[in-house]
Amino acid sequence: MTIGLITPYFPDEHTIDSGIANHYLLLAQSLGAKGNKVVVVHVRPLRNDEHGIFSKQILAEGITVLTYKVKAPVIIDKFFKHQWAIIDFVLKIRSMRVTSQVLNKIIQQYGIEVIETSSYFSLCYFSLYKKNKAPVAVRVSTTFSQIMNEHYPFKSRVMDMIAKMEIAFVKRSEYVITHAHSHALELERLYDIATERFEIIPHGINLPVMTEYPTTGLVIKVLYTGRLEYRKGTDVLLEAIPLVLQQKPDILFELIGNDTSNDYQNRFKTDNPEEVLQRVIFSGKVDHETLCRAYQACDIFVAPSRYESFGLIFIEAMSYGKPVISCNVGGVPEIITDNYNGFFAETGDVQSLADKILRLADNGDLRKQMGLNARKTIEEKFNSDQLADNSLTYYNKIITDFN
Repeated sequence: MTIGLITPYFPDEHTIDSGIANHYLLLAQSLGAKGNKVVVVHVRPLRNDEHGIFSKQILAEGITVLTYKVKAPVIIDKFFKHQWAIIDFVLKIRSMRVTSQVLNKIIQQYGIEVIETSSYFSLCYFSLYKKNKAPVAVRVSTTFSQIMNEHYPFKSRVMDMIAKMEIAFVKRSEYVITHAHSHALELERLYDIATERFEIIPHGINLPVMTEYPTTGLVIKVLYTGRLEYRKGTDVLLEAIPLVLQQKPDILFELIGNDTSNDYQNRFKTDNPEEVLQRVIFSGKVDHETLCRAYQACDIFVAPSRYESFGLIFIEAMSYGKPVISCNVGGVPEIITDNYNGFFAETGDVQSLADKILRLADNGDLRKQMGLNARKTIEEKFNSDQLADNSLTYYNKIITDFN
């Protein structure tokens, strides 16, 4: 089968900690490993240090990546250069237009039989109004509307328009996928999209080889990965760290992920004494190998998200046999079982989070058993082979329906 994957994010030197990017890389690789051909259509804004607007890459045998780079018109940059929301809005609309213009040409050129795309930024929105030559399945993760309306303090009318276009895109699409039953129910509650319309295909992961990481065992290492932002509960973790260190001053915390303008790091340094700062490492964005080593080396993984439609970071950490701490929100309870492979802290509760970290830090046997349970959970439910098989079954179903 020849499959097209259309995405606004795909891993490169600038895109490391994106769940959407990681999903489409893993999906492309796992589909390719089963003998399928995959064409990734990556449509994104042109970066300041780039010149060409198109590039083609052979990622691996049978996997082609076509990158279309979009820029705003000069007049928009000139008159709205200090109004990021308007520029971002224009870039998203132009990305939709570019996708619509090239889609059928790519389908015909590569013989694509089925397409999967993310609802995020609605790249195939304008294609709804054209006769496509292949069925398009839309995967719905955390919607832009959820992020803008529930998890950020600022508002923007043009960004709200993009959010509404995404919901309209999902409602009008014939084939829709999501990763968790809880998220399908959430989408029905928020947007009146019937739960039964969704095909449930959980995310997957390549299982790492389990090895014992060399450590003295004297220092407990706590790891956080992901963007440093309000939705991820970064502020809650940073407030909990001093409380933890009051009880166990030798614990080491590492935060990996993009921190826009170093806002979280700078506030943390301003608010805490040197003895606390010495126990916290802000590593920023890192490459894949460094991230894997960090998962392997940590003793506890924590991410107190206020909302996760799924929670890919948890299955990544759990695949290394690590106990995890999060909150009982969104799709997380379909991955984490409280008191089995991890703990739930109360959402937004600093003391609750500190207590859960201390409970694991104080009990090596509990960490080991929860870690073994975590690995077992991923082996049974969330491996890449299952992701590919479930996706192919659904693709075949909608190809038959489309034809």
